[in-house]
Amino acid sequence: MKLKTIVGSLALLGLATHAVAQTAPAKPERIVITGSSIKRIASEGALPVQVITAEELEQQGLVTAQDLLGSLGENSANTNNEVSSNTVFGPDQDRLTGGAAFANLRGLGPTGTLVLLNGRRISTHGQSGSAVDLNAIPMSAVARVEILKDGASAIYGTDAIGGVINFILKSNYRGASIGGTISEPEAKGGGGTKRATLSFGFGDMDTDGWNFLSSVTYDKNQILRGIDREWATGYQPGRQLSPETTSAPHANIIGAANTALSTAGTVVGTGDTTRYTNLNLLAIQGQCEAMPFGTPLAANVTLWDRFGYTNANSRYRCGTDYGRQFMLRSPRESWNVVARGQVKIARDHIGFVELVGSRTEIDGEYTPYQFSSTSNALTHLKPTSPHYLDMRALVGAAQFDPTLPIAYRLRMNDWGYRTNTNKSENTRIAVGVDGDFGVYSYRVGVSSGQAKGDTYLKQGYAFTQKLVDALATGLINPFLNPGEEQTAEAKALIESTQARGRVFGGKTSVTQIDGSISGPLMKLPAGSMDFALGFDSRKEGYEFSGTQGFTCVSTFTVANAAQPNSVMGCPGNARSPKLTRDINAVFAELAIPVFKSLSMQLAVRHDNYSQIGGTTNPKVALRWQPSDKFIVRASANTGFRAPTPQQLNLGTVELALTGTFRDPVRCADPANPIDPTQCTRASLPYRQGGNPTLQPETSEQALIGFAFQPVGWFSVGMDYWQVKLEDRIRSLSPALMIANYDLFRDNFIRDASGNVSYIQAGWVNAAQSETKGLDFNVTGIGNVGGGRLTAKLNGTKMISHKERLIASQPLQQFVGKWSNVTLYLPWRISGSVGFKKGAWNTTLSGRWSSSYDDENRATYTVNQPTSRTVEPYFVANLFTTFTGVKNLSITAGVINLFDKEPPYTWHNVDNVIGAGWDPRVADPRGRTAQLSFTYKFF
Repeated sequence: MKLKTIVGSLALLGLATHAVAQTAPAKPERIVITGSSIKRIASEGALPVQVITAEELEQQGLVTAQDLLGSLGENSANTNNEVSSNTVFGPDQDRLTGGAAFANLRGLGPTGTLVLLNGRRISTHGQSGSAVDLNAIPMSAVARVEILKDGASAIYGTDAIGGVINFILKSNYRGASIGGTISEPEAKGGGGTKRATLSFGFGDMDTDGWNFLSSVTYDKNQILRGIDREWATGYQPGRQLSPETTSAPHANIIGAANTALSTAGTVVGTGDTTRYTNLNLLAIQGQCEAMPFGTPLAANVTLWDRFGYTNANSRYRCGTDYGRQFMLRSPRESWNVVARGQVKIARDHIGFVELVGSRTEIDGEYTPYQFSSTSNALTHLKPTSPHYLDMRALVGAAQFDPTLPIAYRLRMNDWGYRTNTNKSENTRIAVGVDGDFGVYSYRVGVSSGQAKGDTYLKQGYAFTQKLVDALATGLINPFLNPGEEQTAEAKALIESTQARGRVFGGKTSVTQIDGSISGPLMKLPAGSMDFALGFDSRKEGYEFSGTQGFTCVSTFTVANAAQPNSVMGCPGNARSPKLTRDINAVFAELAIPVFKSLSMQLAVRHDNYSQIGGTTNPKVALRWQPSDKFIVRASANTGFRAPTPQQLNLGTVELALTGTFRDPVRCADPANPIDPTQCTRASLPYRQGGNPTLQPETSEQALIGFAFQPVGWFSVGMDYWQVKLEDRIRSLSPALMIANYDLFRDNFIRDASGNVSYIQAGWVNAAQSETKGLDFNVTGIGNVGGGRLTAKLNGTKMISHKERLIASQPLQQFVGKWSNVTLYLPWRISGSVGFKKGAWNTTLSGRWSSSYDDENRATYTVNQPTSRTVEPYFVANLFTTFTGVKNLSITAGVINLFDKEPPYTWHNVDNVIGAGWDPRVADPRGRTAQLSFTYKFF
């Protein structure tokens, strides 16, 4: 078919026309030069495209799309995996990921990377509505993955700023096979995975003129918790790490008006005149750590001295090592189904029908809720309760009045982990025809996809009024001692408060019709000028149903308890009415042979959105090949990213901060505050929602690089790239505004007394960023010892990522520095050495991440160390495949061969999931054995 020739000339210029898995691929195979085992550099395009085959994935132990993205240097520090996205802190938009995992090329965010399946768009995640959930990719049916490491809005439209990841499915498959994969960490506790796959195909396109294939895959992953790994702890005071929390599994008695412990505090024992405003019997006895997840809080006096911790409020108070309660790997169960049929309608015309579907269920586990009775006197523990502690009699607390009730702050371990079950479904059907009319090729297709996501409260959430009623009985013991359990009656009361059921859900959809025609336009002295013209018309939809049957509240007030069906600490009340938008686009491309050694690509695309208007984005690329051994390539283009439906349409909700808030006005100096109650204020409300006036982010980017093959068995390539983004869409988070109070003082809404009522947060077009980096690759292939030796090295040097939130700020450098959103590591390098001989194929692979500056603790402490360096991280994997038995392939290997632990980090676990480690960098499983097989029946 002539499509190969015509589209091939475009691809050599980097004209990334929509690649599809078909008999005539839109991207030609590279040419193998006689006498060489490596594909000739003469077939390299003007743009850097990395191709990863299914065999390469298997030989490196990469089973899921998330595994693949985590191995890529271009994917910024694996920032958006399903664990690092599993946050209980922050605004609703950060808590509606539903256990999803996203790509993040160049560190420009999940919405800056376009993910395609067979060259066409698929629905974004059903809840967040922002980017494609990698769990929806049917990896067992993927033949190869093509990664374009350059902007491509001139080709694809929105999102293609950081790059494009195109998953190409298998085609023309014949036979039937079963396969399975199992992995198990050496250390006990969980984290194992299982996979089973059934595939079959009939017909041959060449001889029969048709083919049908189908594949079904089942995956199940075990949970892995922080308690299962010794290094996963948030209490390491000798290394300047301690939880910033004021609750404990054996409750802290807190000072409050009209309670046994007044706000003035009490002395304890004799010889100490300090008035202690918090008491905990275990802390006084030095037994905080005897309780599950319990920690002393005395270390916070020095480690968190800027947060108002003092000897008086912390010496006799316990905390909770909630880092031990964090989930290190998600429990996940999923099904993926692929069915594809192709038929030759005529000699040069092929029609296809493709159906892809997935169903995924992931539990998100969060730390047990922390409850304070100070705001609701009904929950104070009365002196008549059998669990009342008379601290005057027990420890000599002279000012403790045992005739009054006790106010306390409790980590609600007996209610269990706050657990959400996230269920998602993705479907897409595509129908199309590809073919030739003489020297001109065409492709046209219609596709429709939908993604649904629902979240269910499983345990750990309590109806507010039921909780008030249960605690008011005095039968629930907030002061359990080590080894004690609640009574059967108390357990029944606790169970009666549990809120379970569907809490919210969302749905996204995309219906698309697209087409293009390509072929020779005219003859030039240096060759044929080829063209492509096309259109892309689609309708996108998004709706988020918000809380159903529950009212989520974050503070334990009388007013909140009175709200119908109010639930403590569930993930918010955000809702978005149904939003649809129409996008219509046209694009044109030219491949121009300027000279025999110089080619040029010109491309332009215009997109028009029914809601935000139109945008036009051009691209120019050059390819200079002075010899068959050397190529220079360069490109320049503009791009855009349209705001997501959630950013435009999400309703305003009120939540509360975790930890404590120090008012920078009324407690500027904790030693001499205007109002002492504003130094350690808990659960400060904040409001956040969508912004219908948002405009697209815009980009300008450029790339220049080379590919060099001095000898037939060796090649090296390098590309320098930069991306400038304007009008970046940013959510003004409360933490950001607190850290930059002078810039955002108007967002701190104060009452008549001058105290902060709430913080106003939300989406705005504000930020600017400049990102620069260097990609490199080295490949060597040769015949050694009767076999084939292959060595590859790929990496990214992140030279700079500077960003500012508003124009008046200076650009701030993020590379090599801890950040609570995206971690920009200076270096990420992956490599492999493989040897294939006969029935054996062995690969040793590794990934290395460079060191970086840990979180700056200057905002937390005055006298303690405030800076340190996180060590580099290296993981090696070893896999061997044996195919010596007919129709059988067996692969066995070890992930993390040297059992490397994650590097230690002291970051505040309130800001990023993980305690003592960072899930954006490391694999928590440790050394893990993996075994897989495929057996083909015919």
